Amino acid sequence: MDDDTAHEARKGLAQSLKGKAKEVAGAITGNDELAAEGQLDQSEAAARREANAKEAVGEAQRAEAQDRLDRERRVASAQHVQAEAATEITEARIRRQAGAQRREVEKAAARQLDQDRAEAARQADERSRDAIRQTDEDVRTADEEVRRAEADHAQAAASAASAEEAARRALDDAHRLDGDAGLA
Repeated sequence: MDDDTAHEARKGLAQSLKGKAKEVAGAITGNDELAAEGQLDQSEAAARREANAKEAVGEAQRAEAQDRLDRERRVASAQHVQAEAATEITEARIRRQAGAQRREVEKAAARQLDQDRAEAARQADERSRDAIRQTDEDVRTADEEVRRAEADHAQAAASAASAEEAARRALDDAHRLDGDAGLA
């Protein structure tokens, strides 16, 4: 858990506890506004926890996609090395046989070697491109999920701030009304 995530978790827990305390204090004292403010604080904390969880899931998915991309690239590289090794083995076999064969057989073997190389390279390149395309798509999907989680988090934070401001205004209005009622 990184420092930002831990900080957000502590902040959410503190807000939730503060809200519960306000709700209980409001219920005990009969102050419905304080109880409502406490419930609002708890709702904001729950929204923050949910947004943080979505963001963490998105980040984990992006990291997993990056790991898959790295694995696929290693596999593609290994396949390419195998294709090169197979090509080298074929070349060595052709060289050993070249001394005993006639010129025409050497030409035919060289043509076949070129075709084998081209096909092996084509197949290796095709597998590499397919693996890279798939992992790039996985990374794009994970990035999109991270963006959605961040947007959800920002929206939840904005909603929480708006709700908190509305609660503060209502509390200020209530205090002002209480003060006005005392003067009358």
